[in-house]
Amino acid sequence: MSKTGPDSDPQVENFPVAAFRHWRDAQLLERENCVENADQLYGLTAECAIKKALVELPAFARAGMLDESYKKHINELWGKVTLQSLQKSYPGLYAYLKAASNPFSNWHVNQRYAADGVISIEEMHEHRDVARRLLGAVRLAGQRK
Repeated sequence: MSKTGPDSDPQVENFPVAAFRHWRDAQLLERENCVENADQLYGLTAECAIKKALVELPAFARAGMLDESYKKHINELWGKVTLQSLQKSYPGLYAYLKAASNPFSNWHVNQRYAADGVISIEEMHEHRDVARRLLGAVRLAGQRK
């Protein structure tokens, strides 16, 4: 059964909802020791957290839709964000992105095709911890399950 309404349109970007869904599913997969798939979803969680902030700011979005140049995965998006535009509205995100080198430089969406064992538990834990921190930086942490 499909949903109807504005949230059912696949073209509607709802980054907070997507971030929570990816976080929740990553947690389930991590508990089952599905490292590669959990890691993929932690990367998507981080990506959606950043995009949640970007879509609210005129420097990155028009009419509530993210500009095409920011429709990148986390490994590319991290270095693409102009930090000054975040400073006032998202000081925590600004500070974190400014201080940290890209912890997702070793993450790629195509790793979903990789064999088991390609991603280490340590890498997954790092990506999980960064995703958690980004959720907090964009004020989504209180809603995370």
